[in-house]
Amino acid sequence: MDNIYEDLLEQREIRYQKIQFLKQTYNSVISVKSNIPGTNKRSKIAYVLVEYFCRLINPDKYTLKIYYDGYDGPYYLLGSNFDAIALKEEFVKLEENISIGRFIDIDVFDGKTSLSRENMRKCYLCSDYAFVCRKANKHTTLELVSYVEDSVMSFFLNKTLDMVNYSIMSELNLHPKFGLVTPFTKGSHSDMNYDLMVEAKDVIIPHFKSMFIIGWSSKPLSNIFNEIRKIGLQAEKDMLLKTKNVNAYKGLIFNLGVLLTAYSYCIYNSVDIGNIQNIIIKMTESVIKDFNKPSETFGYLAYKNFNILGARGEVSKGLPNVFHALIHLKNLSEDSKLRTLMYLISVTEDTVLLRRSSDFTRYTFYKNLFASKLAANNEDINELDIYCRKLNLSFGGSADLLVLTIFLKKILS
Repeated sequence: MDNIYEDLLEQREIRYQKIQFLKQTYNSVISVKSNIPGTNKRSKIAYVLVEYFCRLINPDKYTLKIYYDGYDGPYYLLGSNFDAIALKEEFVKLEENISIGRFIDIDVFDGKTSLSRENMRKCYLCSDYAFVCRKANKHTTLELVSYVEDSVMSFFLNKTLDMVNYSIMSELNLHPKFGLVTPFTKGSHSDMNYDLMVEAKDVIIPHFKSMFIIGWSSKPLSNIFNEIRKIGLQAEKDMLLKTKNVNAYKGLIFNLGVLLTAYSYCIYNSVDIGNIQNIIIKMTESVIKDFNKPSETFGYLAYKNFNILGARGEVSKGLPNVFHALIHLKNLSEDSKLRTLMYLISVTEDTVLLRRSSDFTRYTFYKNLFASKLAANNEDINELDIYCRKLNLSFGGSADLLVLTIFLKKILS
């Protein structure tokens, strides 16, 4: 035990010396480090906290950013020429306005010491001040660490579910939408309406919660995928029970389930979100094998007759159309979302459209039609919407990918 504390003290002294070195060049030095009890300073949660809060600091506030990882845990040192007192006030507000800010220390060094907070921090588990509880040994390290881990996971879970709900509703509320359900029309769907879609959404979101929790781990990606597929199948059953066998979101359960699970995995394992496509590809590398087993489903027939891979093909490639669609989703305005949907219709292997098109030639014609209309004015778009409803067309697979594109836009912002 003595060696552990000696190692921790040695690492802290090294960090102090690095700060003093940077002070020779910069007016202020910012340190971003986790505040987790116990001697294990390199837990998964420590990395999650440090990465998250460092990203929240405006890059305009510093000109140097250095990452370190040692026995005392991960941390960033930022060199800044801003006033230290103003920086400290800003970062105290940041820590206090975010629930998990209690678990991070954003220190600002001015001279040889760090600026102190005006208000002492409270204990994680009770209303006493933290130093009082430490002195009295009121709580075990295991209790404190477990609380931190649960709180951090819950924080990111709730943020993710909020983004999921926003993304689904953002697509659903879009109008006009070329035969898809909107708040004002059933489109080309006699068995669907706006209220039914909302009910279906409410049924599947708890299953997305379960998928996020599965992704919050370091288990092999193939194992994670197998587990969330089981959850997805149950989500389908619950949805169909609620909608009386109307398929409102079957494709979305699969695609969005994979994306949000990969997002959870990236957060927990401190994988840069820029690498999420590779995580999705590795996670779903076995999914194309589904086509090795003959089936009477339309998805299998589309693959057998036209080599259309549908939703499985999209995820197995890392959702390329979703990432490309970000170019069109310049913001979250209604026009931007509409143009993004039109782009997705033009490039997506949409089995819903294939089924509605009657033959492959018409299917290709409709996709090319949307490709030619990407810059159309509002009048032409309204005419295209009427045209699609008249022909009973629908683009469910593309609508699902619009939800994913909106969700991806949110997590990357």
